[in-house]
Amino acid sequence: MKIYAKGKTIPTYQFSRLFVQGERCAELITFVLDRYHSGTDLMTCDFVIRGSTEEDWEALQGLTKELSEDKILLDWRVSDLFTLNAGKLELELRASRTSQDVEEIVIKFPMEPVNVLPAVSGKNGALPDTAEQAVTAIAAAVDQALTQMDDTIERYDLEHTGQRLDQIEADTAVYLARPEVIPMTRQEYARSPHKANALYVIIDEEVQP
Repeated sequence: MKIYAKGKTIPTYQFSRLFVQGERCAELITFVLDRYHSGTDLMTCDFVIRGSTEEDWEALQGLTKELSEDKILLDWRVSDLFTLNAGKLELELRASRTSQDVEEIVIKFPMEPVNVLPAVSGKNGALPDTAEQAVTAIAAAVDQALTQMDDTIERYDLEHTGQRLDQIEADTAVYLARPEVIPMTRQEYARSPHKANALYVIIDEEVQP
């Protein structure tokens, strides 16, 4: 999907309801920008897209760029960091340059918020714990790397696999830092043993007819 910028504004109506909670790299969006803005060659800039969810989760992702005549094409393979939370997602595209180890924001492209649709879930089947999911993802990455090494040693990309594992470990640290939320009545809270890394939410007891 190609999205054409209008000056400093990037329309989002084409993908305003495209994302679903929990997706990972499911969508490829290409932003098409003018190469020059107010006499500045944006091809000399680095581009990052920034997102902020309703739950104050912030995500950043660098974009690859390609020159096509007088246009710059930016490919955004949407990371799951942007689809972690359902609801409104604020977006902003930034172009920056680094001079003497100091980053300079050259231009910011405002974008209308988009919506992340909630994932389908049921009460009868709990999803795996997030920490367990992260461990499973690490194991899958290692298994894939070993398979690639067995099949084609010469084409084995150790650096790419290392970057993938680093990202998964970083995601794991975020998941593990979050407390487990446990709803309880006051009576249940008084009778139950308490976990050290849990957030207990006291709820009203049901009223008997």
